[in-house]
Amino acid sequence: MLLVDGLFVYGTLREGGSHHAWLRRTHPEGLTQAWVAGRLFHLPAGYPALVPGPEPPTPPPGPGWVRGDFVGYEDEGDLESALSDLDPLEGVEEGLFTREILPVVLEGGHRYRAWVYLFHVERLPRLERGALELTDGDWSPYL
Repeated sequence: MLLVDGLFVYGTLREGGSHHAWLRRTHPEGLTQAWVAGRLFHLPAGYPALVPGPEPPTPPPGPGWVRGDFVGYEDEGDLESALSDLDPLEGVEEGLFTREILPVVLEGGHRYRAWVYLFHVERLPRLERGALELTDGDWSPYL
């Protein structure tokens, strides 16, 4: 079994998002609705930021869960290739986002591990002052 099973996307890379074509270029095997524990913010720049958090006591959807898509790839090589293509788009080198492995919960309750582009928790006070928190954890109204 792979250490990481795929990628979790929650913003512009989702279907309907402005960068979904970029994701499609990485040849994913499939997409399925999923959730990650955390808080979601809409930034004035027009994209979302996820700050990871503790897993809520109740299963998703609900408070403390961020909705997105779990993206699967044929094998680890395809996933690594996709990440090297997406990291520049997500501003990883500039420190805009970091990429970390988090547990994801799929529709139906299956659990996997996925790479997720995140805002560091240290930036939370700045987000709380200057961004709109999406308490339902879903950025789809902005897609």
